[in-house]
Amino acid sequence: MKLKNRHFLRDKEIKKLEKELRERLGENFSIPEKVEYGVLKDDLHLYLVDGAPFLIRMVDLLFPTLKAIMNGAIKLPKVTVDMGAVGFITKGADIMVPGIVKVDDNIKQFSLVVVTDEKYDKPLAVGLALMDAQTIKSSSKGPAIKNLHHVGDNIWNFE
Repeated sequence: MKLKNRHFLRDKEIKKLEKELRERLGENFSIPEKVEYGVLKDDLHLYLVDGAPFLIRMVDLLFPTLKAIMNGAIKLPKVTVDMGAVGFITKGADIMVPGIVKVDDNIKQFSLVVVTDEKYDKPLAVGLALMDAQTIKSSSKGPAIKNLHHVGDNIWNFE
């Protein structure tokens, strides 16, 4: 996969990006000084740091990559799943309520979350919460998190 229109962002563009992230995530992030931008598909844009995907923009939704979360640049509320759900999530499936074993209390509906496994606590996916934390805890079935980006997808394997 190749990026089209690849270029470094100017300081003004980085400040605009920081403002958008601050509105979405609060203060739980740090953006390096050099950020590249490129178009992967018409509705999929990437922001790169040191050549690696850092942020993804799908249509109007801006969210961090797993690699940005793993290197500590961005922090998101966490949802932990049992090991039986891992294979499905890494193939792109949404996260269902029965597979969830732990939920951060500060998760709100339509907020971004990181999904981790219960055994190793490794990030598996970045998702959009379809329910708040209390609803997830009190529910027994249904989709809880929309899988936006996961280990093994095209963004994860981007070079």
